[in-house]
Amino acid sequence: MGAGLMALALAVVVTLARPALHRDNPLLATPVLALDALQAKTLYFNGAARQWLLKRRPDLLTEEDRSDSSERTRSFAQAVLNPKLFRQLDRQYRFDALLLTGDPSQYQPLLDHLLNTKDWTLRYVDSTSLVFRRNAGKDAGKKWSLPDLDPLRARFAGEPSGDRAIFLAQTGVKLVAVREMEAAKILLDEALRLDDSLPDAWAGLAAYHTARGDWREALTEVNRALSLDGEFLPALSTKTLLLYGSKQYSAAYELSSRLASRFPDDPNILFYHAKIAHEAHAYKAEIPVLLKLIELADAENRPVSGYRIYLGQAYAKVGDAGRAIDQFMLALDDADLTDEERSLVMDNIVRIKKKAAAQ
Repeated sequence: MGAGLMALALAVVVTLARPALHRDNPLLATPVLALDALQAKTLYFNGAARQWLLKRRPDLLTEEDRSDSSERTRSFAQAVLNPKLFRQLDRQYRFDALLLTGDPSQYQPLLDHLLNTKDWTLRYVDSTSLVFRRNAGKDAGKKWSLPDLDPLRARFAGEPSGDRAIFLAQTGVKLVAVREMEAAKILLDEALRLDDSLPDAWAGLAAYHTARGDWREALTEVNRALSLDGEFLPALSTKTLLLYGSKQYSAAYELSSRLASRFPDDPNILFYHAKIAHEAHAYKAEIPVLLKLIELADAENRPVSGYRIYLGQAYAKVGDAGRAIDQFMLALDDADLTDEERSLVMDNIVRIKKKAAAQ
């Protein structure tokens, strides 16, 4: 299974839980625990965190942060999908802390960047949020470890066992997403001991075993989650990726279509739905998904050349040479296209023209 598809499986499992189970418990339904503990002089945050900062911790915001229309607010929202923009913002503002709240599929590119750089370290995790701090100064080298969860465990000591299980399971899958695998397994096992009928925990274990490449265990666990709740979205997502990884493309496409219909504006889910459609030879279905991705990216001023390359290939597969070349030419207009991508585009154009000339 490709790294990108693996990332999607882990990201979607993290947060697509059933809010009905904990709608009356703000400790689970809101990032109150992360916000109460947060200290920062210069804070970066994602869009999902902003609404909660405005309500609960406005002291951490600048005047620009409070404005819906400021360039800073727009750039913060865009940077979760554009690590290059995040680095530019960091050079400008020199953040000392990053708050990421909600579904990691919404900030997966930035999360991958943070996990792969030495500039930032994970310092806080709970069921709703992640906090990274700059790896510098007196705290350089300090990183989150399982005992750091003890104060949060204490906050949940008087909560119902079902809520404690959800907290542990959802924190566990957050830890899978940030590659803290040993701690993740401990929390997921503990959640199951509290409630072995909790789909969140079984889906979390499936994500854990998927990340380790243990597909047989992952499939058993994801099927267990779906036996408890056949519409449990994290389990459906993980099963989609497992089917894709085992080259059962038609079955993967069927499940991926269900996810895309539930999340029609999620760029990560749509992108991997397009990739699965391509492998399933559902090229006519792939095309409108890629057009939607270009529309979404244009609206957020994100690069679209990669989508245009895929779209050109899809048009070529259905025999529409004119639209294929149009998309490839538009992709070539992107000055940031890599040499490898540019070569790929030119090879595609030459191949299409040769085929047209031979007909």
